[in-house]
Parts: sequence; structure tokens; C-alpha cells
Amino acid sequence: MSSTRVKLSIFLCLCMCLGIGILRFSYTALLPTTRESFGWTAHFASILGSANLLGYLMGAFWAMRLPQTRVMAAYIQAAAFAGMFSLMSCAFSGFPDLWYLFWRVISGICGGLIMILSPSIVAQCCELKDRFKINFIGFSGIGIGVLLATLFLPYLDQIAVRTAWLILSAFALAISVCLSVLLQDFKPLLSTRSVKQHEQVQLNTVFLSLIAVYGCSAFAYVPHSLFWIDYLTQVLKLDLYWMNFNWILYGSGSALGAFCSYLLAKKLGNFNTLKILYCTYVFAIAVAVLNISPFFTFMSSFLTGLLNPAVVFLTSYTILQLYGNAYKKLWSIATLTFAAIQLIGGLSFSALQHFGVSYHQQFMIASAVLLIGTLQLFWATRSNAHIAAQ
Repeated sequence: MSSTRVKLSIFLCLCMCLGIGILRFSYTALLPTTRESFGWTAHFASILGSANLLGYLMGAFWAMRLPQTRVMAAYIQAAAFAGMFSLMSCAFSGFPDLWYLFWRVISGICGGLIMILSPSIVAQCCELKDRFKINFIGFSGIGIGVLLATLFLPYLDQIAVRTAWLILSAFALAISVCLSVLLQDFKPLLSTRSVKQHEQVQLNTVFLSLIAVYGCSAFAYVPHSLFWIDYLTQVLKLDLYWMNFNWILYGSGSALGAFCSYLLAKKLGNFNTLKILYCTYVFAIAVAVLNISPFFTFMSSFLTGLLNPAVVFLTSYTILQLYGNAYKKLWSIATLTFAAIQLIGGLSFSALQHFGVSYHQQFMIASAVLLIGTLQLFWATRSNAHIAAQ
């Protein structure tokens, strides 16, 4: 039993590391250098970011329609290797724009599939008492992936951007091979444990409120996830050293996010912790406009890095705790909502940028949207105290 728990923890950690940390956030980390090296315009670089979000939405929708059988393992294996090829394809310049658009969409699809299917496999294969700890360890992989994407940032002035992308491809290949090995142990469990699907799931106000604030966080996170490095270099005029320092703070926060969420939830409960996390999230985005001191920029980098995996982990686990066997369907709905609103946010903020809206104004808009979502979570849990206490 102990061996299975360890393997499930490693499996979920590697999936989150690859699907979210590397396949999605590596682009943000390498964007300024890649754009300069490949001769991309700011507009095309923004389109590529939106293409990845579109792919993530497609992958989440695809995953929702898959049965809860051993076929999930085959899709994770395929998504892992396809994601590795998508990274490798971004390593070479001189291809038509459609080449990069295609592979960024593929990268997003792979991330969406892995994001939904891997926690569903864990939920099906682990004991009830082990779910919280396995999920906490597993979702820490998001931060580990972000850290991997930032390891060579201090050396980008010494190595070619192609080399950076190929290093990430090597990381992805190693993770894909490990996942393939681990999945062999889980396939018998997936084929023998049938999951009863509930035709009617009781969706109360608390669940809908949870999804609403999760969607608001997707919108609010767009400026940091797509434009943060560009903001640091183009607006604050930071040199390579300080840009890297901010991004390493972001990655360090990401690595600690699930752990902090886990500790708080054990003491305060899931919903009380989510309230604290979202209130801090509003502050973390808004404080980015205070460029009177580097301290505020450092704080925004660290906290936004920490809070994204923190709320993703706890939202996922709360849905699993409340709805059990219906988890895959409901987590798919949550991820689809997140992906759709993030895509809308990406297009919206790109349009705002096109019309001359400053980054400071974009941060304030993002913070205001998340504040509205957070306030409605307080309202919903106040009127449903018996569920919110969980």
C-alpha cells in the first residue's frame, strides 16, 4: 500500500510538472529571448500565447468526454510525448508562422488532457485516506515545472535560445518515459475498478460559487501568466539579472504553493483557506502597479507564483472531497471554465494592449475581477455554512 501511495504521488507530481509547469509556463519564461531571436512581433507572440490557451480548452473538453477506464493511461502517455515534440518544434527558427501556431495548440491540448486525466487516475487508484496527501504532493509538481523552466534563465545571454528549448524537451522526454513506466502499475487498477457515473449530480450554490471564483482567478491571472516578463523588461526596464531574479521568485513561490495550501487547509478547512488565498491573490495582483520600489515587484512575483498552484490544488481536492465518483466530470467542468475564461482573458488583454491600455491598468482590471469573484464566494459560503465548514 505504501509503495502504491508513493508511486501515485510521483506520478501526479510528474504530470503536473509536465502538463502545466513545462508545457504552458516555459513559453512565458522564454518569450522575450525567443521573440528577439526569431524576429517575432509582439502581436504574433501574443497570438501564440492565446493559441496555447485555446489548445488547453480543447484538451480539457476532450478529456471530459473520455471514459474512466484504462484508456486514460494511453491518452496521458500520448499527450506526454506529443507535448515533448511541441517543445522541440519551438527550438528552431525560420518556419512559417502556422508551424509555431500548430505546435502551441498541441502543447495546450496535451496540458489540458494531462491536467484532468492524471488526478482522475489518482482518485480511482488510491485509498480515501491518502487522497489529501497524494494530491498535495502531486500538485506541487506545477511549481517544480515552473522552476525547471527558469533554471537556465540566468544563462540565456550565454546559450542559444534553441539550446534552452532543447533542454526543456529533454526534461519532457525524461518525464514522459517515467510516466510510461509508472502507468504500467496503474492499468490493472483502472481496468478492475469500475466507476459508477452519476447521471444527476446535486450542484449547490457553494459548488457554483467555487467554480465562479476559480474562473475569475483564470481571468485575473492572465497579465502575469502571459505578460509579466514583458512588463518587467519593456516597462520597468529591468536588466537580465533582475528579470531572472523576479522569475526565480515566481518559480520558488510556485514550488511552495500547494504545500502552503495543504498546511492551511489542515488547520482552517478548505473553504476558509480558499477565502484567505483569494484575498491574498487580489492583493498580489494589485501590488504589481506599485513600482516605486523593487520590493513590491518581488512580492507580486512570489505571491502570484505561490497562489496559482495553491488555489488549483485546493479547488481540485475540495471537488473530490465533496463529490467523490463524480470528480472527473466536475473537475473537467472546472478546468473547462478556467480554460475558457483564461482564453477570453488572453484575447481581452491582448486587445486592451492593442488599444493602448497600460499594464498598470490591466493589473487593476484583473484584481477587480478577482475581488468580485472572492466577494461572491464569501456570500455563498456564509449562507451554506454546513458545507463551507468542510
